[in-house]
Amino acid sequence: KTAFNDILYAFVGHYNKRVNKDKPWFLPSTEAIPNIQSIFELINTLLVLKICSSQPTIRIHFEEIIKSRLQTDINDCFSVYTHAFDDKNDMQLAAAKHYLEYVTKIAKSMSMLSVYQGFFAPFNINYVKECFFGTQGVGDRLTEITICLLGNRTEYFEAHSKPTVTATSSIFDPNLIDSSRTLLNLYLYLKTIVETLPENLQTRDWEINAFKLKLIEYHKWFSPTMKFLLEGFVAFIRQVMERAVENDNELEASFIHLISIKINHFFQPSSSESTLHSESATVATNLCIRLCREWESIDYPNTDVRYTALIKLTNTICEQCQHYARRIARKLSDNSYFPDLERTQSFNVSKKLCTLVNDIEYVKSNLLSSLPNLLNFSSVIDKMNEEYESTDFQRTKVTLERLIATAENEMNDVMKLIFEHVATSFYESLRGKIRDYYEAETRNKANCMTDIHQYIDQQILQQLHEGLEIVQYSRVASAIRIKALQCFKELLPFNVPPDFYKRVLTSFDLLANYFEEVCREKSHTRGPPCDEEKAFRSILEKCALSTEQLQLMYFLHITLARSPHEYSVNHGQIAFRAAYETINDLLTIHVFILNCRHLTKMDYFGKSDPYVVLELMPSTVFQSRAKSFQTTTKKQTLNPDFNELFHWHRLPRNVLSIPGTVLHMSVWDLDVMTDDFIGECFVPLANIESLANRQSIRDVPASEIPLRRPLKNIQPSVFELIRSRIRFDPIAAQFVKDRTRVMETGTGNDDRSISSDDRHSSGSYASSVIRSMVSMLPFNMSFGFNSNSRDRSDVDDNDDDNDII
Repeated sequence: KTAFNDILYAFVGHYNKRVNKDKPWFLPSTEAIPNIQSIFELINTLLVLKICSSQPTIRIHFEEIIKSRLQTDINDCFSVYTHAFDDKNDMQLAAAKHYLEYVTKIAKSMSMLSVYQGFFAPFNINYVKECFFGTQGVGDRLTEITICLLGNRTEYFEAHSKPTVTATSSIFDPNLIDSSRTLLNLYLYLKTIVETLPENLQTRDWEINAFKLKLIEYHKWFSPTMKFLLEGFVAFIRQVMERAVENDNELEASFIHLISIKINHFFQPSSSESTLHSESATVATNLCIRLCREWESIDYPNTDVRYTALIKLTNTICEQCQHYARRIARKLSDNSYFPDLERTQSFNVSKKLCTLVNDIEYVKSNLLSSLPNLLNFSSVIDKMNEEYESTDFQRTKVTLERLIATAENEMNDVMKLIFEHVATSFYESLRGKIRDYYEAETRNKANCMTDIHQYIDQQILQQLHEGLEIVQYSRVASAIRIKALQCFKELLPFNVPPDFYKRVLTSFDLLANYFEEVCREKSHTRGPPCDEEKAFRSILEKCALSTEQLQLMYFLHITLARSPHEYSVNHGQIAFRAAYETINDLLTIHVFILNCRHLTKMDYFGKSDPYVVLELMPSTVFQSRAKSFQTTTKKQTLNPDFNELFHWHRLPRNVLSIPGTVLHMSVWDLDVMTDDFIGECFVPLANIESLANRQSIRDVPASEIPLRRPLKNIQPSVFELIRSRIRFDPIAAQFVKDRTRVMETGTGNDDRSISSDDRHSSGSYASSVIRSMVSMLPFNMSFGFNSNSRDRSDVDDNDDDNDII
């Protein structure tokens, strides 16, 4: 037994210090477990044999040896860091990184504590308490070194917290980013160590020994330097976003050494994302997301610091996302991703253009939109409200959300500008093709739209569809659609026959259906046509109408939607009776002209010599049966009484139901050279009542309508369309001639009806004087002119159907 005691003491004493073949007992590691396990099992086996003479004594001795050995291993581990931060020199950042590496190992080894507890428990040693809570244990050593390091770095930050001359990602020294990330990571691992210790102790043991752990106050040590660490954190995010526009390889090389800690899973783009986005966008976005999660994982207990960080981080990310979008747009222009149309004469979509636009959308949708959750807006604001017993901080949340929305709108606007540039380039390239198309349609060639359709489909929209995300594709496709429609509309010729527009309308329907298929966001949902499509289709449909249909539209517009701006002021009134009757399934229209009152004075010396002309319009609807009638002329009066009856016989019955058919009554002043127009009115035939319940036309109530003059420069758009046909359409030419004569003839009191270049007007003072003097001569001395002549070949003064009553 004596010999065994000596051997056992020597054997146990051998482990008082670590020899070369031994593994350290601190810090815990998987590699050391077999070595430690074999030693402890052997010693325990020897003790179980009870060969030694003093069993309790040897156990106490071995317990002291173990404690001494643990303290020795702890001293050895921390010896290199004990005086590392005593000297304030520029090498401290490198030393801090080296120290962080060791603290990281300690934090990771905490998962092995339960295993080591089992090894040391048979010898009445609590491994956790002995290592972390003892004097000069791990807790004390970490406390001592960390406080020294933080004190020196705080002094460094304060000394260098001046704006730098050179451009950096922060207003502070360039090393701020490195220092802040190193210290924040140190904070995180100290937090991990402190939070893991209670899990490896009994609740009672933790409550008794927690006060011994100086390390538990770690968050207070960081308080003086936290504002600088936060600024460095913000500067790092700013740097990430600024470099995201650079070459992918450069970005990866710049940040690979900074990605040293994996608090959260680092996102890897999927294969579909990698084909649509650049590596720089995905790396920058995911790194910013990880940084935000890192900050939240810090969970700093000071609510004011977290509140400040929330505002700073949100503002910085929103600001940098906007700058990122602008830099992308500038990169598109600077690197000539838009082709030179003067050289190529055709716009084609580049893959890089699509990728950069996708990058903006990727950053916006994945980073900006996730900020409220990443930074826990609600949690931080609720804690501030609770701490200060106020609800005023709720407005901060609203402000931050508005800040995010503003940044998203800014990025959307940048993408919109890029798409407008794309659409404009497409528009310029398309103009020549559309001119060629219209030229081919005028020659009635077949399949004229094929080239345009292939260009839009294969070289533009197909490339955009393959290169862009679906949300962006639908936007740019809509912009392309609108630009194409604008180009078709702007270049549409207006001096060709209606058949041309019918052919264009047929081709356009095919193109519109194509756009509807490729531009809709949901393939199974057909949306309403866009405004440009409806406007262009309306123009084509109107241009494809016959001249007769256009005249009907013109008169319908005048009678139903007359604007005071399209007609001048009142020039008197005309009283009449109008009715119709059906005889042998044909129509007869009766019009009884009673009188005119308060006519405009047309002669300077004297009154007017008025007469009324009656017409059914448009004349083409009535064919040869719609002759014009004229009343007798009343001399020197502004209130003539006519009492004359006129008839139109054997008219088709359907003329009453055709919208736009009118009875036109115009009042003229007889003159020697050219009769002066006084005013006119239009009565829709649909408003004329039937004689079926009347004895005669005398029983029909009289109507009194103001006389107006159309303004020459303000006419319905359909009039200009009819005017465009005068070169090849005699009916249109006659209509325009008649209406123009009405607009240009007459002086009266309304200067707006007199054009400055009026070649037919009798508005000059001299000619007015001559006409007035001639009009006062006896009727049979009018220099041989027919008193009823208005240079109208269609007026028949001797018609037997005209009666003077």
